[in-house]
Amino acid sequence: MMNRFQQPRRKFLLAGFAGFCTALFASLPKISFAKSYYNSDKGIIVREDEGIHILTGRRKVPITIKISRAKHGVDGISFCVEDQSPGRKMRIHKHLNNDELIFIHKGEGTLTLDEESIGVRTGDVVFVPRNTWHGLDNTGKENLLMVFQYSPAGFEEYFIENGTLVGMPAKEKTEEEYAIAEKKYGMVYKEPNAGK
Repeated sequence: MMNRFQQPRRKFLLAGFAGFCTALFASLPKISFAKSYYNSDKGIIVREDEGIHILTGRRKVPITIKISRAKHGVDGISFCVEDQSPGRKMRIHKHLNNDELIFIHKGEGTLTLDEESIGVRTGDVVFVPRNTWHGLDNTGKENLLMVFQYSPAGFEEYFIENGTLVGMPAKEKTEEEYAIAEKKYGMVYKEPNAGK
């Protein structure tokens, strides 16, 4: 049992030790164990008309890459926009290395998600985990504007490698060249020869 002199002394020592530890740790540099997915300390703004404007490989559909790993140094996520005219179809495919988040900004269509066909329209959001079959057909009477992102970033480079910058002569590739790029980026089509 502590006497009346030992108790205040113990409180003083504990308070002193706590104060010392606080001062010591406050003076250390900040340490974080969380991985940053962005290689800069500044944010990015990409205006409406900015980005990399591409006509995709086989389908020749306009895509704008707004945020990419290669151009912006963002590893965690990329951000793209696709403008599908009425009647256009996206082949059913899956990404082996990337999750995809799709936002239907304008229009309506039919989304394939695994074996299910689902009607989508303006304002709908779809999460597509990697290795999940998906495709999107514009079944409406107006253009379908789809905003989508990949996580981690990097798959957007598939469009650059296989597509053509808007205003440039079209790149014609062989099926063998497409197959090499598909393997490189982890792109698998459900019906490989349906795009011919």
